[in-house]
Amino acid sequence: MAVCCAALMCHAPIVIPAIGDDRAPECEQTTRAMRELADRVIAHRPDLLVVVSPHAPRQGALFGVVDARTIAGSFARFGFPRLATHLPGAPHEARSVRTAAARLGIQCWTPPGDDLDHGALVPLHFLVEAGWSGPSLILSLPALGNDSAERMGGALRDAADEHRQRWAVIASGDMSHRLLPGAPGGFDRRAREFDVGFVAHVRSGDYRAACAPDPFLQDLAAEDVVESTLVATAAAGFRSDGHALLSYEGPFGVGYCESLLYSDGAPVSGTTAGTSR
Repeated sequence: MAVCCAALMCHAPIVIPAIGDDRAPECEQTTRAMRELADRVIAHRPDLLVVVSPHAPRQGALFGVVDARTIAGSFARFGFPRLATHLPGAPHEARSVRTAAARLGIQCWTPPGDDLDHGALVPLHFLVEAGWSGPSLILSLPALGNDSAERMGGALRDAADEHRQRWAVIASGDMSHRLLPGAPGGFDRRAREFDVGFVAHVRSGDYRAACAPDPFLQDLAAEDVVESTLVATAAAGFRSDGHALLSYEGPFGVGYCESLLYSDGAPVSGTTAGTSR
């Protein structure tokens, strides 16, 4: 398969130690897992990195495929303008994704790539820290719910096959936003039930079940992980070879989960990370 690996990474800026500052120890487990997962992804030596961000600009029922020659962004919104990421984009591959998506009945639009959101920036921060400097493609989700996420995963797989490249697909997502009093989405005692079920299914490699939760619990949890995970796992054909759940915690009332969802068997240790080209 041309999709060499798929992974789930959280997107809370606070898990970056420079941003977390004196609260960094409270999410140290997540930070360690993000670093380990980034190392594992880079060890696959992908030709292209695809990040599916639930916070990237949305437009109607369309998927967004960034085709800029360069992608960039900073954490200025969080008070850290100098903490920034600049990477080469993937305009040729982006066009192939749009073409493959159209064949599957999916319409796309082109968001800008010069002001990336934290849904893309947090995973990219750790991947760049691990040595990534290669071409990267950002995918945004539809604003209106539909059933095209699985097909978009297939479009990514088809485009990777067309280019005969190894693509790593990263699902950016946080789980329940209502785990504790004072949580960003408010508090609900049942919100944790969503996380418990999602983590159990991811741990077992049953991604179809993870991405088809009880609709009531999904809505109650105020999550933004299901759709991006569905795209990434569909891109890998829902295979779970080499999967490993590295961490789950919710220290600030939001659930963070880091997991290698699929691996084609590339080495995950003892490999020097770096650009794939």
